[in-house]
This record gives sequence, C-alpha cells and structure tokens, in this order.
Amino acid sequence: MIKSLIDKLSEKDIEAIVNVYTLSEFYFPTLFPLKFTPTLKWESLEADFGAPVAGDVVSWDSRAPRKRREIVSKLNGDIPKISIAREKTESQMNYYNNLKRYTDSAAKTEILNWIWEDQKFCFDGVNARLEWLALRAASTGKVVLTNANNDGIVTESNVDFLIPTANKKGATVAITMDNAATSKPIKDIRAVVKLAKDAGKKLNYIFTDQETIDAILASAETVSFVAPYIVQALNLNATLSLAQLNTALKAQGLPVIGLVESFIQIEIKGVRTPVNPWESGVMLFSEMPVLGNTAYSRLADEDVESSVALKYKRDHVLIKRYAVEEPLTEVCLAMANAFPVLNGAKSKWLLDATHTTWTR
Repeated sequence: MIKSLIDKLSEKDIEAIVNVYTLSEFYFPTLFPLKFTPTLKWESLEADFGAPVAGDVVSWDSRAPRKRREIVSKLNGDIPKISIAREKTESQMNYYNNLKRYTDSAAKTEILNWIWEDQKFCFDGVNARLEWLALRAASTGKVVLTNANNDGIVTESNVDFLIPTANKKGATVAITMDNAATSKPIKDIRAVVKLAKDAGKKLNYIFTDQETIDAILASAETVSFVAPYIVQALNLNATLSLAQLNTALKAQGLPVIGLVESFIQIEIKGVRTPVNPWESGVMLFSEMPVLGNTAYSRLADEDVESSVALKYKRDHVLIKRYAVEEPLTEVCLAMANAFPVLNGAKSKWLLDATHTTWTR
C-alpha cells in the first residue's frame, strides 16, 4: 500500500515536513486572514457605521433620546472546495528507487526534494488559488470563474461583493508612463478621499500594482507634490521612491500606498500561464489594512476513519497521499473548503487609473 511506496513514512513524518511550509509568499493571509466557520457558508458583512453619532444635551430627570441601531446586511454563499493533485507513475517511482541507491549527500538531498515536492506543490497550489480569488475580489470587487481561468468542474461562476457603482471611478487623465507630464494622480487621490469623507469614511490605505505605482511616481504632479518633503528638494529629476511618496501623503492626511505584486500560474489542460491576480491599473482605497476574511470549513475527508491514505491538516489545507495498485501510481493531493470574502464593500473605493471611467 501507500507506506511501501513512500518508504514507510508515517503521518508524523508528513506533519513534520508540512509544518515548515509557510504562507509568507502570499498576500491573502494578511489582507484576508483565515477564519473558521462551522458551516459551509461564507458571509460578507456590511455595517454602515460612518462617523460617531453625537449624544444630546438633555435636561435633568429627562429620558435620553433613543437612537437607531446600525443595520448589518449580509451577502452570503456556499464555500467551494479547492483541490489540486499530482501523481507519480511506475516509471517515475523506478527512477526514485534508483536514486535511493546513491549514498552521496547531494543525491540524498535530491531524493528528499523529489519525495516531498508534490506535497509542497499541492499545498502551494491550494493557496495560490485562494490568492487569486482574494486579489480578484480586492481589485475588481467580484470573482468571475470561467473555463479560461479555472480547470475545475465549476467553470462559470460570478460572485459580486457589491461595491457601489458610485464608488468606482476613473482617473482625470490616464495614469500611465506615457502621460507622466499630464496625469493627475494626487488630484485623483484627493477626489476619492473627498467622496469618502462626504460619506463619513476616512480612507487610510491604497493598494495597487507595481506598474501603477511606477506611473504615479513618474507623474510631474507627484514630483511637485513630494518635493517639499525631500531634503534635496531642488533635485526634481531624481527618481522618487514609494517611501518618499508615502511620507508626503501621510503628511497631507492622505492614504498611503501599498504594493500588491503576486505571481501565480494558472494551468488549463496542461498549459501554464503566469498571471498577477491583481487587476492591472486598479487602485483600491480602504479604511482598514484588512479587507475581509478567508472563510474555511471542515472537509468531509477528515471524518473518513477507514481510509488507508496518509493525511495531515495544516490550518485550512488537508494533504493526502495514497496509492493506486494497478497501474501503479502514487497520488498526492491537497484540498480546502475555503473562500476569501470581501467585507465592508460600501466603505471601499476603486479607481481605474488607466482609464477616465471605470471599465473593469
């Protein structure tokens, strides 16, 4: 069975290896922290708190005026299953068995890497899909699955987190490198901040991609805006940094900009395409640095006690290894019932930096 194929490894051996895996290369655990739910449902919460409501000046011995309680609305849906698998065929296992006969340390290292690469591949694969889902939700306000970006059975699905149309704007002038002399990124930031202020919101953070940041930093308006905050203010030809821009933005009470640059690969029918899940040219404005949660739930596979497969659960991801006897194949797969959920959609604004109207 499976143990003969992987050198009689135990679940504790798998646990020891999997416990060294991290999520540090992904943005979603920070922007959308993991949150367990006992059901297979996700909920996006919307509470229109706005600015604090003032109490009233009242006379002695009088009853305090009662204020209405904020209404909390919910958008909900089913948590989907995410899974990815890899197989080792009989010929590949023959290669592995031949490698085991070597005794030098380099060969041993190669063997260990080869044994465990499927587990890391599958663990990262589940989290890469969560990264894609989270950053699509953050940069477009929705998630759209098609047969061009998802190879699973669920090939057509659309979840809209309902960021108001009024909260989706275009730039005054497209913020691109070609428009560096005429673009108005600071004016556009101020305009979005004012819209939020009129709605009782204080925007503190902007998230966007590297190309958009480069275009903002190249803008003549940005250079002029940042100059008073640079020691060598006369050296206006020097390339600005994001840190310098954020210093100026913070000094003016404007939201600071954070980079979101994540690269994953989408494989459709054996063809891999590298993608950045963040929608290029979009700036997301938010009150808080945390945008929502990644809802996850228990997997049915965890309750199958008679299975001969080796299994280990790391947070939201279950890794499973088993063998098929004929033809001889070793399978490694990872799965999770999980879905990133954007909260507080009415308190978020989206700016299409490369167009004068929202086009996404």
